[in-house]
Amino acid sequence: MEVLYINKNQRKRRRFKKSVLVVAAGFLLLMLLLLLVLMHFGGSEGTARIGSIETSQTVTAVVVRRESVVTGGEFDLADRYMQEGQRVAAGDRVMDVYKLGYSREITMSLWRTRQEIYEAQLGVLGEARDVELRNYDNEIEKLKKELSDSVLSGDTSGVLELKDRLTMFLTDRSEYLRSTIQETETLRSLYRLADERETAVSDSRIALIADRGGRVSYYFDDYSAALNADKLSIVTSELIDSIIKKNEKSPKWTAAGGGAYRIVDGSEWYLVFNTPLSQGMRVSSGEKHSVDIRGYGKFEGIGETSFVSGQKVVNIIKISADIGTLIDVRTVRAEIGFAAEGIRVEKRAVQFEDGKPFVELMIDGKRTGVYVNVFAEDGGHAIIGANNTSSAPLNEGVRYWIPKKKLFK
Repeated sequence: MEVLYINKNQRKRRRFKKSVLVVAAGFLLLMLLLLLVLMHFGGSEGTARIGSIETSQTVTAVVVRRESVVTGGEFDLADRYMQEGQRVAAGDRVMDVYKLGYSREITMSLWRTRQEIYEAQLGVLGEARDVELRNYDNEIEKLKKELSDSVLSGDTSGVLELKDRLTMFLTDRSEYLRSTIQETETLRSLYRLADERETAVSDSRIALIADRGGRVSYYFDDYSAALNADKLSIVTSELIDSIIKKNEKSPKWTAAGGGAYRIVDGSEWYLVFNTPLSQGMRVSSGEKHSVDIRGYGKFEGIGETSFVSGQKVVNIIKISADIGTLIDVRTVRAEIGFAAEGIRVEKRAVQFEDGKPFVELMIDGKRTGVYVNVFAEDGGHAIIGANNTSSAPLNEGVRYWIPKKKLFK
């Protein structure tokens, strides 16, 4: 039998050569991957051009009005002299409220007492009627007919005013007769009773007079007193989100509860909505926007300065138009148009620091960060302008840095 002997040293040398080749191949592969990563994530330069972008964004927005809430203390009965949404002027009587515990029966008793006084006065007067008394009688009958016609036709807008005028003439007629005829014990007793009931009504009734012009509304939500146009600077993204979330469940407002009525500036109101920190396109001060509010119509708005709040950006658009039926609406779905012409850069060039967008300009061979406003953006480009605190030359032809994707976020 032939025996084969293998040299152990030769076998070790072969294994060593294979290991070296594997390591070398792995190193070359690693270098190739690193080169690809550097090419992909390293970034590049671009040149700013003049361009334009038109786009839109659908948002859920909160309606904020310039308004004031008028309270009348605690009450459970009220007389409204104005219709919902009606224009009022300073000095107009908007509403009478009656203190807790007041009963309509007191008013009805006063009316019955006045009628009893008139009948008793006529009993003393007899058939005599002078010109002034006949004038009172004619005016009272006329007002009664107008009041009856208004109620029957369903037009209640002027009922309270008619009632007030009728009450005034009835009182004046009673006082005229009181001054011209001799009192009897019956009349004296009725006069005293009428005075007591008139005092009870007057002490319980509070007349609310408009202190400025606007539109009146008797409906309130939980934010009517706190959320106003003069408080927009302290609105937070958390508040906007909470209002939207609550209104998705129970959007209907209620009468009274938090006040008597609101006086609303019918031609100045605002839409407030949140956008993500990572979205460069935001509302900028002075920029015009088209606003299409679902179910309410189309409007033109002017942007207010947006600001970072928490993990979002608060955007505000001012609308100067008739508020219409939005007088008692808190949240809406709206399509906001963003259209701008100006410096056009690649969207990837817009970076963020603490939620504020900026781009890096190539100045003297170095990258210089400049805060910007992003007026509009589409899938690949953005129209930008230097923030008003910047003096960097953000013009057509300027070179800017385009960062690539980050390897680690």
